[in-house]
Amino acid sequence: MAAFQPEAFGRYYLVDKIAVGGMAEVFKAKSFARGGFEKLLVIKRILGHLSDNEEFVAMFVDEAKISVELQHPNIVQIYDFGQIHENHYIAMECVDGKDLKGILRKLARRRQILPLEYAVYITHEMCKGLGHAHEKRDIHGQPLGIVHRDISPSNVLVSYRGEVKIADFGIAKAESSAYNTRDGVLKGKFEYMSPEQARGETITAQADVFCTGILLHEMLTGRRLFKGESDIQTLEAIKAVDVLPPSQITPNVPRRLDAIVMKALAKDTAERWPTAKHMQTALLEFMYPATPDVTRESLAHFMPELFEEEQTEEVERLKAGTAKANQLWSHAPEPTDWEGNTGSSSTIGGEPASSVGLMMAVGAVLVLSVLVIFVTLSQPEPQVIEVPTMVEAPVATTGRVQISVGPASASVRTFLAGELVGEGAKVDLMQVAAGQDLALRVEAEGHEPHEETIRVDPGERLRLSVDLTPIRRRRPTQVAAPAAPLVQREVVVVEVEVEKPAEPPPPAGPGKVTVNVKSGWATVWIDGRKIDTTPLFNHSISAGTHTIRVVNPGIGVDESQTVTISSGEVSRVVF
Repeated sequence: MAAFQPEAFGRYYLVDKIAVGGMAEVFKAKSFARGGFEKLLVIKRILGHLSDNEEFVAMFVDEAKISVELQHPNIVQIYDFGQIHENHYIAMECVDGKDLKGILRKLARRRQILPLEYAVYITHEMCKGLGHAHEKRDIHGQPLGIVHRDISPSNVLVSYRGEVKIADFGIAKAESSAYNTRDGVLKGKFEYMSPEQARGETITAQADVFCTGILLHEMLTGRRLFKGESDIQTLEAIKAVDVLPPSQITPNVPRRLDAIVMKALAKDTAERWPTAKHMQTALLEFMYPATPDVTRESLAHFMPELFEEEQTEEVERLKAGTAKANQLWSHAPEPTDWEGNTGSSSTIGGEPASSVGLMMAVGAVLVLSVLVIFVTLSQPEPQVIEVPTMVEAPVATTGRVQISVGPASASVRTFLAGELVGEGAKVDLMQVAAGQDLALRVEAEGHEPHEETIRVDPGERLRLSVDLTPIRRRRPTQVAAPAAPLVQREVVVVEVEVEKPAEPPPPAGPGKVTVNVKSGWATVWIDGRKIDTTPLFNHSISAGTHTIRVVNPGIGVDESQTVTISSGEVSRVVF
């Protein structure tokens, strides 16, 4: 496919095409000004043949009007709206990252499931954005009554910096909407509807809560929840709401999280979370002692690693497109208005732009901070949103086990299920059968063998630290020889009662430790060995006393604690 050629679009320069659908096309764009000022943003532009469709244009205007009211870190920001020649457009915040649909697809190809802590964090951030939209009021204090109605993987964006943003209020319901859905017409993607939405009933903000529960369930299990072989089957499944708790599909999901998910998916709205904020609070309590800020830092490492190749290609295309756009701008004639004499501009309300409105728009562009993004398209049909195709995420059947043995020795041999799987002080097992109890045995010359039973969950990385105990050599008991007989030879039987040393108690089974730092992330060291970064969840560790140290020079953290680990229990350490 030929590379996209940058082009001028009013006062903007389109530098890369992100996506195109049946209704609109989306571009990364740049705006330039004197003094080296330039801004990266996204242009969503209606396709030319739809410009005469008054119903669709009304929906497009509603999207801009609703979104511009919502100023929140978890909602994609709208900067500008207008019309250039025959094309209506929205200029919006650019987030450098991927949508949730792309993340789940990439993990499915790797036969992996999104780590639990990231699924909880993403849902927590979604609830924050939805809570803001649901409670938004106008300048008179009246509720705007905003309901998104299309909470789906393609409308949840996750940046490479770990930020989560909700996009596309194109079919949102609001009291101020000029365009209202006709009776009997379903708006949204069928497999991401609430039961009341599927029945064509009046919906409230609790419909968005139900859809959020669907996404959390799918992130935790790697499976589509309601997708059927046909739209009818999908809608019937949603109306029935006959679903299994996530833990029955992914065993490592805690029961507490099951309860949060199933309450969001309650068929009866009286049993569902009353608001997105209530669900957010429950997720925040579940995350403790981890915090959203700490988990965001961890997700900011995970995302670039998952999309390393794609991110490199995106950066190269953006550099090339920006260079060409800069040339176009430098040779463009001096504009006499905001559109560079290419067309007319509109305010969000659809009226011609006044000089005051333009000055306000300029101020908004200069003040708002630049973030790098990916924004998805609205679905093709204006009345019934097309159901997107999504790759079925296969369930992971293996996990990863990393074993560190101390004291380090070249003679260490590790056996799993009776088979030799590695030699040396460090063993990394990439494909370990998940969901099974496996016998682990570690041997080393001059040390007692270490034995325990381990289980790795699907997609989990289990880290084990094994401390071997040196063999204690026992001295043989010596009995003095009997004295030589005198005159007569006689046999003397001497019974010597030797106290047998007490057998050492069997080694206690391992425990687990969770480590977190409130003020940010840090590197975790246990007994002088580097383990991983925080948040460190349920790290397997031998029972006994250990020294845990966290280090991050960037935020001035270097602290240690002595912790006693009990067999079979989880100890939580917070710095």
